[in-house]
Amino acid sequence: MMAKSFVNVGFASALEKMATTRLRSILYVIPSRFLSNAAPSSSFTVDYLVKSCGLPMESALVASRKLQLDAKKNGKPESVLQFLRSHGFTDAHISTLVQKRPTVLHCRISNNLGPKFEFLNKVGFVGKQLPDLIVSNPLLVKSSLDSYIKPSVEYLLLLLGSSDKIMSTIKRSSWLLSYDLKGNMQPNIDFLLGEGIPRTYIVNMVYAHPRFILIKQSRMVQAVSTCKKLGFEPKSRMFMHALRSALSMSDATMKKKIEVMKSMGWTEEEILSAFRRDPLCLSCSEEKIRNAMDFYVNTMKLTPSVVIKYPKFIMHSIEKRMRPRYNVLQILVSKKLISGTNLCWQLTITENKFVQNFVMKYGADVPGLFEKYEASKLGKRKDH
Repeated sequence: MMAKSFVNVGFASALEKMATTRLRSILYVIPSRFLSNAAPSSSFTVDYLVKSCGLPMESALVASRKLQLDAKKNGKPESVLQFLRSHGFTDAHISTLVQKRPTVLHCRISNNLGPKFEFLNKVGFVGKQLPDLIVSNPLLVKSSLDSYIKPSVEYLLLLLGSSDKIMSTIKRSSWLLSYDLKGNMQPNIDFLLGEGIPRTYIVNMVYAHPRFILIKQSRMVQAVSTCKKLGFEPKSRMFMHALRSALSMSDATMKKKIEVMKSMGWTEEEILSAFRRDPLCLSCSEEKIRNAMDFYVNTMKLTPSVVIKYPKFIMHSIEKRMRPRYNVLQILVSKKLISGTNLCWQLTITENKFVQNFVMKYGADVPGLFEKYEASKLGKRKDH
């Protein structure tokens, strides 16, 4: 009996050991994120993010890796949500903000969110504008009010001169409030002023395209040198367009685009001539350049030398602007309502002028012309 009992005990022990080993191997291959979901605090966190913050389950699981909430100490998250709602945050705002920045639920109101929101209200971000701003740049809930947000606003006011311009700039580029703007912008501004570029042009770039002024100074020096070598005068407006284009790509990328244009039949002199007339033409991607040339050469039957005379041809959208216009003009030519000459010029005029001079003017002669034009711009084909 004792021998039998010993065998049974030994067998049971072996089974237990095998089971333990098997369990360990299973746990080893299961991603830790799934195991963490089983923890009580994590389960509560996920449940809270879904039910109180409106996150989808998948997003809540991801957010719970960066945030742990305690069911017994739930006062702070609730007070944060209440505070956000009192400042115009909708359920959609809150859901998006928490997905992007889960730790906002741990933020203090008295010495973080409260002072920041009060300051931003004074700047002009009131009503829906405040939550829109915070959601567009959730880093603001972490950025120091005294080290970044206030100094950035004060610096922009010094440069731009009006609250309206500050508001407009920040709405487009809310990330500016998370930068040491003066420390990063001023060296480039001083350099550009020293190169003879009018202050008003520089300020306009800060207003419309601030990221270019924040570029590394070594890159700025190189870009200015390139523009000057190409014959642009620093005191001219065109210089700033050339500078924008040069800063938007590396020298290697610019050379590659020039090679692409050469492969399409343009000489280097023609390319540089086009660049001088409209520097932003080289900002287009290689794919856009190729697609444009395919349309102008193969559909419109223009020669490369004609296309290069109109640099904006490369910049305009083929499918949303040029092809729809060309289709209208072809209909009018086929009905002998207009001649087939000067099509290039007719493609370059403003939208209002084109609609008035060619779409509305001949609407009675070509029933449904306006509808066909609008459908073409939306990518919908309609029989002529």
